Amino acid sequence: MTALNLDRIREALDGDFSVIDYTESTGSTNTDLMEAEKVADGTVLLANEQVSGKGRLGRQWVSPAGSQLIFSVLILPDSLDHLGTLPLAAGLAVTDTVEGAVLKWPNDVQIDGKKLCGILAEAGPVGEAFKSAPKTEVSKTEVNKAEINKAEINKAEINKAEINKAEVNKAEIAPKTEAANPPSARVVVGMGINVTLTREELPIEAATSLSLEGLDTDRTELAITVLKNLRHRITQWEQQDSQLMADYRKVCSSIGQEVRLEAPTGDVTGTVEGVADDGRINVGGEYYSAGDVIHLRPAGQ
Repeated sequence: MTALNLDRIREALDGDFSVIDYTESTGSTNTDLMEAEKVADGTVLLANEQVSGKGRLGRQWVSPAGSQLIFSVLILPDSLDHLGTLPLAAGLAVTDTVEGAVLKWPNDVQIDGKKLCGILAEAGPVGEAFKSAPKTEVSKTEVNKAEINKAEINKAEINKAEINKAEVNKAEIAPKTEAANPPSARVVVGMGINVTLTREELPIEAATSLSLEGLDTDRTELAITVLKNLRHRITQWEQQDSQLMADYRKVCSSIGQEVRLEAPTGDVTGTVEGVADDGRINVGGEYYSAGDVIHLRPAGQ
């Protein structure tokens, strides 16, 4: 286990992120940034250990200290439009970084069908409004909605009225000081990349780690590369750059596969014909915004 070189990370990422912090151990880096009293766009929180790491739908994500690259990034977007594609962008940043990694729809980072990391995006009000309004998980059920309309935002209690109550001081959010619009919400994207986990330490059987795949396990250099790639993909997402989803399709292993989509409205079986710009998956000619994808073996195997 090699300790993170925080000075090296800060120097390499200077100009990419406003704040880079580190904690030896915490419950969850996502929770820490979601509950922070003062928020700055582009804050990164790295941790050596999470004792209450969060996965989708409240599931725990736990691993031995020093065996993962664990971090969360906080951004303050001007708009929540297209929020559903942000976790896809985060997954893409990992495939940009790790040779041989692909994405099973929507953002399961895999190597040879084995899961390499967990990604969780959450959204909540800015500043003091957070105390009186719950956050909402951007999960597989929610991630791929084409538009987060006002009705959906109200359910999460992240509407403009609440956000305005936060009275965010622009001076505290240096990268956004010249923005024409106030931030719509705080959004936190968290990752836990398996680095040195042994087979016995893996959280599930169908998982893997960089060391098990014979890849570089230097967590400092991994942090620098993946965070630089994440900054690039977040910028594309903020600018609604069409190249983002074009690149996503290149590494989406679900496209062309026979799958079973376990959707909220019932299971669907068919071939994945593509992924729309809003992140929806096309199975058998129909688009679906949510569900778990199971890759089926080709006939005869």
